[in-house]
Amino acid sequence: MDIDEIKKRIEFNETDGEVLINLIESANEKGSKIGETFRLIKEQSKKIFKDLSSLKKIIFTIDDLKDYGQFREWCSVGIDGSFYSVGPIGSKWYAPYSIVRILFEKGLSDEPVVDVYAAGIEEIDENKHKSIDGEASRRMLLGETKALEDWNTKNTESIVFIDGPVVDPPGYIDENYVEYRCDAIKKATSQSFLVGCVKKCIDSHFLREYERILKLERNKLLKNFSVDKNLFAYFFTAYRLDNNYDDVLFTHPLELKDEISRRYSNYGIRIFSVFFQKDFSSEIIRLDIPMKYDKGDVNLRVQRAVTASYEWTFPGQNIPVPIEIAHEKCKIRGGAAQVIYEEILARTHATGNIEDMIIMNNMG
Repeated sequence: MDIDEIKKRIEFNETDGEVLINLIESANEKGSKIGETFRLIKEQSKKIFKDLSSLKKIIFTIDDLKDYGQFREWCSVGIDGSFYSVGPIGSKWYAPYSIVRILFEKGLSDEPVVDVYAAGIEEIDENKHKSIDGEASRRMLLGETKALEDWNTKNTESIVFIDGPVVDPPGYIDENYVEYRCDAIKKATSQSFLVGCVKKCIDSHFLREYERILKLERNKLLKNFSVDKNLFAYFFTAYRLDNNYDDVLFTHPLELKDEISRRYSNYGIRIFSVFFQKDFSSEIIRLDIPMKYDKGDVNLRVQRAVTASYEWTFPGQNIPVPIEIAHEKCKIRGGAAQVIYEEILARTHATGNIEDMIIMNNMG
């Protein structure tokens, strides 16, 4: 039993006994309803899959991958960033951040090189920004785009994995930022495969498309499945069990056409998404594959991007290894951010007299 599990058990046991009895009774009551709902949704998902499959191929397997076996030898790069906001001192908040690139310059057999592209502390004024974390996130993502743009200057044929969607931050409409990011993406796709690896999928692009294909009333699927990933959890599991299959699964590509994706389109970038699962023990993730408006084969490029993701993801892992390592290396942990704030940032504002020390302590 790991330390998090021990902590959970301790906190469970420390909860008042009478409160626990009521919580457990309520959980049992709601659990039976959840079980019935789960059964009905599972039946519905099987019908949806059957209806969709009669119209088009929905799920693909390892037999559909193109150029299988070659991408392990390619140069591969993982780019990720992290931040943690602390404060305030007056109206100012501080966000330690880091942006890391992981380089496998000679393929998967090579030792990874950790390249800290940028690390520092952003100062954010709460009088100018309603959301401190939102502003810190935007600045970090701008740094990630700069890291991609800088990689483009290397003129190296490579596979570039970024942590998160291609449209990042989702819903952030700033024409200057969108144009700048699209320019970096276009340069990257000219010489490399660029793949966005999305672990937290809260969109419903596929559900909307399936409602259209099946001529269902709007929100019919959204009501039960909420987000795309939930639907594919049913689809993929059923496929694996029915076919005794434990290898890569991925969906047909769907071009994203929501408002922000259309803005990317205005700058010459089309974005296609597929849902991908390495094997039964891996999490389902979404892969975003951007490409320029040209006469290239969309399906071939998508399949090759999926192949590259498959070859660079270890068995039982969820995401390609360059992103897995970049995510761990760039992580700004809360404890570290708090020490930087309390012992360095805040203390340097004090002169050492008793009044300043009391003020600083009260701020903390």
